[in-house]
Amino acid sequence: GPAVAIGEKALADDQWKRRTLERLAADAKRLDEMLAKADLEIVGGTPLYRLTRSQDAGDMFNRLGRAGILVRRFTEEPMWLRWGLPANEDAWRRLQNAIA
Repeated sequence: GPAVAIGEKALADDQWKRRTLERLAADAKRLDEMLAKADLEIVGGTPLYRLTRSQDAGDMFNRLGRAGILVRRFTEEPMWLRWGLPANEDAWRRLQNAIA
């Protein structure tokens, strides 16, 4: 269908792939720095998300939820939170304000 055609075109575009990978790496670094400043230990991740550990993960999860920011909480690992990359500058600001 249309999604496959769009995906094929994007993946065939070497310049798009390079720019996208560079942007994801820069955004991941920016998220790492923001999370580290909030005293969250980064324990894993990919270019699209980060996994953190914190004694205050439950409180952070609730505070983020009240701010409309969704992170994944793990019932089997209550100190873990998984963070996705913010989509735009407004989302980056909202995240910064919520974890400050």
